[in-house]
Amino acid sequence: MNSININLFISLITLIIVFILEYIFKLIPCDMCLVERYPYYALILLSIIAMYLVRIEKAKLRKIIDYVSISTILFGFIYTLRHVGVERGIIKLSTECSGALINTSDKSALLEELNQAALVRCDEATYLFNFISIAESNLILMTFLLFINIYFLIKK
Repeated sequence: MNSININLFISLITLIIVFILEYIFKLIPCDMCLVERYPYYALILLSIIAMYLVRIEKAKLRKIIDYVSISTILFGFIYTLRHVGVERGIIKLSTECSGALINTSDKSALLEELNQAALVRCDEATYLFNFISIAESNLILMTFLLFINIYFLIKK
């Protein structure tokens, strides 16, 4: 088992779970939740490239893939940490992803604001099992991936 296999496996399982939550259990993701999926897409692509590089024995390029993977996971960790901060009320976002009041008396401006408002607010957590939000579980997963990838990089 190596970091590439772990990244591929965890990323695939995570995306399958979030799609099940979205399409079967109808838990609509907020805008930040959608962005939190990007590192998993990137890790799948990087894992496939790394598996190919191992076959053609390009060790130097494989090391670059390892660093890019860690950078991708670090981005995911920081972005998810920000999302958890927004859910917990520690960080305030602009009105586009929160439930800020709309101050206008113009009907067309009000309609435009309502049309552009997010369907699901980023500052309202969606909880799993009534105690941990999806963003918090993603933060735990990103932390795990970060430590695993750093461990395998140091171990080499």
